Amino acid sequence: MLCAGGTTACVVAGRLAACDSSLKILILEAGEHTLDQAAHVQPYQYVTHQTPTSTTLTLNVGNPSPHLNGRAPIVPCGHCVGGGSSVNLMSYTRAPASDFDDWGVDGWESENLIPLMKKLETYEVQPDGPTHGHNGPIKVSYGSRKTGIWEEFVHVGTTYHKRPYADDTDDLETCNTYSSCMSRYISGTTGRRSDAAHHYVYNQAHNPNLQLWVGKRVKRVIFEDKRAVGVEFTGDPVSRPDSDQSSSIVRASKLVVVSAGAFGSPAILERSGIGSEGVLKHCGIEQLVNLPGVGENYRDHNGCFIPYFAADGAVTLDLLWRGEESVVQESLAQWKSNGKSLIAQNGCDAKIKWRPDEDELRAMGSAFQTPWKEFFQDRPDKAV
Repeated sequence: MLCAGGTTACVVAGRLAACDSSLKILILEAGEHTLDQAAHVQPYQYVTHQTPTSTTLTLNVGNPSPHLNGRAPIVPCGHCVGGGSSVNLMSYTRAPASDFDDWGVDGWESENLIPLMKKLETYEVQPDGPTHGHNGPIKVSYGSRKTGIWEEFVHVGTTYHKRPYADDTDDLETCNTYSSCMSRYISGTTGRRSDAAHHYVYNQAHNPNLQLWVGKRVKRVIFEDKRAVGVEFTGDPVSRPDSDQSSSIVRASKLVVVSAGAFGSPAILERSGIGSEGVLKHCGIEQLVNLPGVGENYRDHNGCFIPYFAADGAVTLDLLWRGEESVVQESLAQWKSNGKSLIAQNGCDAKIKWRPDEDELRAMGSAFQTPWKEFFQDRPDKAV
């Protein structure tokens, strides 16, 4: 039994079902189905999930911060089958191998994880890349036609920013170089988003033992003598506002997997009595396991969306995103025919995993000097 049906749950459930179809597997997902839904399989539509009224994302709003000029940070999390893989920007980027080694956890070193990274993907960008996979379910490509603006971006960067150019900045070591065009989780053949839902779960609809219940929000794990035996859930008030909000319990015969993401999983654990005494006592929850680290030390990457002016003749996704009917219909017709057109684009065409030079270090101020010297300075594969 898996609590939530996001990216991780789809991979785990799908691989278990493919390994042994007699296993009875249940996924409880708060959000809705994404099967063949245009908003999820057409790459350019990812922006529709970012709106304040979206029901396919949960927008976790933090406390206002002086570091944000009084604004509150917002962390979006997937709220649909496939989770983040069904709604994100589809940008393909991988950390350096040394990041995994830094964890210092036995079995989670890069030498053990790289084979799994290769196993999950079919890297269509370079057919012979030694650190990439070429027979996995998740397709990675350039998508469809390039917009062309990336050439100007890279030219300016390599000329004035004095950083070199590389074809592949996701080989697990290359850093501080510009990349000509971002690889994407998009099939180069069909032009569809390549997500965990369609490639691990929906493709096994023939297996009656793999069950997926949507609109079910997990409240807590049920324990008997500190053994997880099931979960309590309700109808999700966002995806199913008219559903019965009373609690139900479903029992597991073998295993309960908490797979609700960096925000959802700690909340389920704490509601189940697993966490720090102070937090649980404040919420009136009886503590079963004292585990103070639950819900702590969250880290994330920040996204900053910067508007800019482009020449009149520049190819962008603006007309599609504005919903210009003739452009949308023409692009859809081509996409349905051969998987091409800007439908199979996300508008992210160039990137750099950046390290500061001496002038930039000085501009970043004294507060950054200590972490730079302790962690980044002598490790050229680490991006800031």
